[in-house]
Amino acid sequence: MEQYPFHYDYTECMVMKMPMAYPEKNGQSSHVINTFEDALDMIRTIDAVTQGITKIIYLVGWQYLGHDDKYPDFFEVNAALKRPQDQTAHESMLWLMREAKRYHTVVSVHINFNDAYDNAPSFDRYVKAGALIRKRNGQPDPIERYNARKCYKVSFKEEWESGLFRERFDRLLELLPLQEAGTVHVDNFQCYHNYHPDITIREMQEYRRKMIEYVIGKGIDITSEFTYREDESLPNHMIFGLPREHHPAAPLDTLGLIPVSWWCTRMRREEYVAIPPKLYGGGMYKDKRYANYLYGNMHGEEIFQDYHKPDGDWLVRFVRDFATVQVPYRYLCRHERLAIEGHGNNERCILSDGIVSHNRDCRITVNGETFKEGDNVFLPLDAAQTQWIAYSAKGDSRPWPFPQGMSAVIYRIGPSGNRFLERREHLGGSLFLTLAPGELLLVEAVDPKEIHAED
Repeated sequence: MEQYPFHYDYTECMVMKMPMAYPEKNGQSSHVINTFEDALDMIRTIDAVTQGITKIIYLVGWQYLGHDDKYPDFFEVNAALKRPQDQTAHESMLWLMREAKRYHTVVSVHINFNDAYDNAPSFDRYVKAGALIRKRNGQPDPIERYNARKCYKVSFKEEWESGLFRERFDRLLELLPLQEAGTVHVDNFQCYHNYHPDITIREMQEYRRKMIEYVIGKGIDITSEFTYREDESLPNHMIFGLPREHHPAAPLDTLGLIPVSWWCTRMRREEYVAIPPKLYGGGMYKDKRYANYLYGNMHGEEIFQDYHKPDGDWLVRFVRDFATVQVPYRYLCRHERLAIEGHGNNERCILSDGIVSHNRDCRITVNGETFKEGDNVFLPLDAAQTQWIAYSAKGDSRPWPFPQGMSAVIYRIGPSGNRFLERREHLGGSLFLTLAPGELLLVEAVDPKEIHAED
């Protein structure tokens, strides 16, 4: 199977969306969730908490009046997100993308190659080119409805053959430095059956591949919404209001092309073992059974949308997801999945190096010793196991296994950085920690002979 060289090892990154805005019901103004200045403030804070891990953040609703507005176009930055000191919102967005790098963060965009609305500047061109999914009578089919508008779907074949796809993506690259970012998030990139002329889903998949390869050829990875397993039985419209459900026995059509999905679901049990997450992985929140022991990438979007709530709870929730979802996922992805065994509460993933990740109690053991139990965590942050994250959601006091013969230097992690607490010597392979509810610690494993400067 062909695999393209991705720009990032996404298992070592944090891949998140940040909600910015959506159109008001009047269709004339933008409801702002976060401005570009708000975005940088959050980026600065979470970088302090996450210890400099590479973070990739896709902005949702950065264009026109916000999320899902005026597709298939994405050529104007949302003016409501602008900084007061800048002349244009475009200036402000470039400022954010530039400044975020100081905090180990890549800012890119959430876009859509599938949807089309009649208020888009290019809509008439798509109709004229026949580049929309059509009914049997030849009329464009308004398959869904968002922002109180009919949502049509792009027919990938005609868009590609007419040159419209390459034109619109090249125009986006002229607007934003996405080649520098090296990644873009393409929402809802599934295929539909065109009935006039008759173009099968299989054909649409071939043209989707051409689109992905074109973006890759520009030096940019595509991440997307979910696992794409369309077959010819898939209807264009939702039935009884239920989502179009792809068939888990259908081929995983974008494997090797798309490295990360927001929802890494619709996969069979054996595929979670056979397909390494470095090839294809992502979030699993919808599939709680697997999320309990394979974890998946934390999302962040539902947390960032509460940034302006007065209780400040967004950071508490971010810390919890970072410690109990992202850190375990990052750790487990460094080890080979060997098997998934058992059923129900007894289901578990067996990994290399003596690691077992259990559904029951969300427990992670290494050679029989516990390193995570529920929302109590003590796991290495780096591959060399010189830095460890300790966390407890409700408070906890217990000994944790610790590298034999090493001393521990302990810091409390906070939004302003790390604060030195203490150094422990002569540990003998065990570190006793008492954690307050929601407390996050960084523990460095150091050679006792090493002279360690402390503030």
